[in-house]
Amino acid sequence: MATTLDDLLDALVVPPAFSRYDRITDMTTLSDMQAWKSRVLPTLSQLDVSSSSLSMAEQAKLVRVLAPLTASAPWTSLKSRTLAATALLATISPTPALVTYTLSNVVKPLFAATPHPRLHLTTARALPRPADAQDTYHHQPWKDHPGLEEVLRWCILNTQSPTYEQIWPLILPPTMTFLDDYEVSYKVLGVRLVSDMLTRVPPELLLRTGVDALLFTSLTNALNHLRDPSTPELIRTAVPATLQLIDLTTPSLFPNASSLPLSTDDTGGATSKDLSLTLSPSLHRSLATRFNRLSMLLSSSILGTVVLYTPTVVPSEPAPIVDPFSDQEHMASESESESFTTQPVQGARPSISAPHPTLVAAAHVLPPVISALGVGATRFLKGVVPVAVGWLALPISTPVSVRPTIDPSERGGEPNQPQESVDGPLALHLAALHVVHVLIDTCPTRMARWATTITDGLARCWVNCVDAMTTNTAPPQLGVLQGRLQGVALELANACPYVVRNEFIQLLEFDRMLFDGLVGSICTTLGDDATPGSAMATNNPSTATLQTV
Repeated sequence: MATTLDDLLDALVVPPAFSRYDRITDMTTLSDMQAWKSRVLPTLSQLDVSSSSLSMAEQAKLVRVLAPLTASAPWTSLKSRTLAATALLATISPTPALVTYTLSNVVKPLFAATPHPRLHLTTARALPRPADAQDTYHHQPWKDHPGLEEVLRWCILNTQSPTYEQIWPLILPPTMTFLDDYEVSYKVLGVRLVSDMLTRVPPELLLRTGVDALLFTSLTNALNHLRDPSTPELIRTAVPATLQLIDLTTPSLFPNASSLPLSTDDTGGATSKDLSLTLSPSLHRSLATRFNRLSMLLSSSILGTVVLYTPTVVPSEPAPIVDPFSDQEHMASESESESFTTQPVQGARPSISAPHPTLVAAAHVLPPVISALGVGATRFLKGVVPVAVGWLALPISTPVSVRPTIDPSERGGEPNQPQESVDGPLALHLAALHVVHVLIDTCPTRMARWATTITDGLARCWVNCVDAMTTNTAPPQLGVLQGRLQGVALELANACPYVVRNEFIQLLEFDRMLFDGLVGSICTTLGDDATPGSAMATNNPSTATLQTV
């Protein structure tokens, strides 16, 4: 008997059990899921249809079934993702009518039971206060459809900017539901959907409906979730999406602030007062909103939340708490219970610990925020510089093997292609160096006050590198770290020439053999005749380039 299209599509629907894949322990359920996954490729190979022969409902069902199979998820493999994406691209023509039909008849019914409390049901405008509604987390039928975010992403990416006005009430509520969910894994999916939406949606629509402020609040609130294994991934996606939102709704008038000819004397440059007089009131408000949001992102969300409440290193597992009431024998001896405490008893901490992944993620997203602030980042040097220098002074941890979350054979790209880890033992040190590099490049005129602090951090990190080289467990990227320490010291010397005559010379006088590799060539080149920019001419290109690892 011939297999119909509906039969093939029904066989390709992702089982709901995959939505709780990481929590399933029943071996029967796991074997059933694996058996379904093994049947996906043969079933996909049987699909041979043309969009001209399909009705609108059948095309929408095809999108509903094939889009989830393009996700990098436990229910797919590299081959099945490629085959599903090819079939979807070759079969479906993403017309505005099909996108609207898919959103109305496939996506919207799954979210109808739990409308978003901050959006108007008809216009999707942001409400001034949350609507009186039932608990949006009580019943969430959309979570029983793994890969639904890919259906929504297909609609987002196949909608052109002029047509967003018509589908706005259909596309925004489910996106915000993903973003504001209490589970971090769904928040990550929501952030990615928002990032895709920001590449298509016109900024005027965000501003007119008040969704720009709502998105900013939701994205920054997402950084408050610090106790989940997916928190580092959330930080790495939420901060760039927030910067994307800020650049779209409040673009900077001076993308290259360093080239702006500001002056306070009679040299002919424009003063800040002259520039402020040429800006309209609307531009004043836009620039003020931009600076306020960037400042809130840096000070309140990253420094005041993630950095402040995240331990520097991964804490060791606490020893089990002895409960005097766990058995009948101790219940009668109340006097003996005085020797127990309700606080966890910390076990012996390892001598060297790995940097906390959440803190590493925060260090990686700091540089683009600082660059977006430009010279305005000088206001936050008092908070950023000590943090970055403190990271540099941390002991160098030994390499720790981490089990990959995705099978290397199912990664995209070439097999056996080396990939730089962002969570290695030197990840925090390298990220901190990049933060210092961006600070020097962005605020060079303010570095004089912090030159001694930065030099102290560079010297401590250099000493730790030298100590680590004498062990048998030195990280493989130790040489890279040393080269970038030399590069930052060189940049600091060009921004603050006096640091060579003071701090760098003192390091050599203290221990020339130890610090000669860090600042020896800089002191030899500059000496007492140090002038800004003179060291760059003699810089070694192999050690000058600074990039985030």
